[in-house]
Formats: sequence, structure tokens, C-alpha cells
Amino acid sequence: MSWEALTAIASLITAIVIAATAITAVVQIRHLRTANQLSAALKLYDEVDDADFRKVRTFVQTELEERMTDPVFRDELVSSKFDRDVHLEVRLGNYWEKYGLLIRTGLLEKNLFLDWGAQACLRDWRAMRGVTKALRVQSPEVWRDFEYLARLASVHLDRLLAHPMRQPKWQEGLEEMDIRNAPAGR
Repeated sequence: MSWEALTAIASLITAIVIAATAITAVVQIRHLRTANQLSAALKLYDEVDDADFRKVRTFVQTELEERMTDPVFRDELVSSKFDRDVHLEVRLGNYWEKYGLLIRTGLLEKNLFLDWGAQACLRDWRAMRGVTKALRVQSPEVWRDFEYLARLASVHLDRLLAHPMRQPKWQEGLEEMDIRNAPAGR
């Protein structure tokens, strides 16, 4: 066999090894990205389940509407001079803002969020409309990623209710559990 033939064979083998290495690297990067997405999502889920955070969400759902009728409470938000230990709702808004930023920038897969948190995000956005308006007097851009997330959630829930996943039929007597019969939450 000539040196030219051996060189050609060696070049071909080298090209195959490089191609295999590149394919392996791409697969490993995809696995690493998936692992990082899962890790980030679990951390965000854990944050929501924290006892202090549950108090914040309870405050927003049970007390915030009444507190917003207090002129002092509301003026503190408008002036952006408030105590975060009193204005617990700010922590909730900041949580969703952080989540929205990760999704908007592509660091977290939006479908990972939408199936899990769309309903809660939209409920919190609605509950905090007055707070958002008050904060935007001084900072018009406040919670823009929270708003982005709420808009995504709204579209997702509308689609889900209009075209639910293909699922087997309910057993007789359980038909009322069909997701299509659920109120849209609006």
C-alpha cells in the first residue's frame, strides 16, 4: 500500500473520530442543559414551598386587597419608600419577576413553567394589579418580566382549556371533572 493511500485512510479515520467526538459533545451539552434546567426549576419550586413564602402568598390572597384601601399603605408604594417587612407583596412580585427573566432570556424552558405555575402566576398578577400600578408611578418598568410571565400564562391557560391534552375518557360518574368544564379563572 502506498504512503498516499495510508495518509488518506488516516485522514478519514481522523475525520470520523472528530465527528464522533463532536456528536458526543453535543449530546453531553444537551444533557447538561436539561440537568441545569431541572435544577433551576426545582430551586424555584422549593422557594415557593418555603414557610415564609407561603405567608407572603397568603397575605397577598387574603389581606392585600383590604390593605390597598389604606392611603398610607398605598402611598408608601407610590413613593417607593416602604418597609419590605410590611409590604410582603413585593417579595411575591420579585419572585415572579425573577422567574419571568429566566424564561424571557431562554435560561429556563417556558413549558417547564407553564404546566406547573401558569395558574398561580396569573392569580398573583391579578391580585397585585393595584400594587403594580402604584409601583409603576416611580418605576414604569417594574415587574415587566412578571407581566411577561402573566401574559404567557394567560395564553397557555386559554389554549389548555380550549384544547386539553388527549386523555382517556373519565369513568362513568366522573365526567364533571373534565378540565374543559373548569372556569377560566377570569
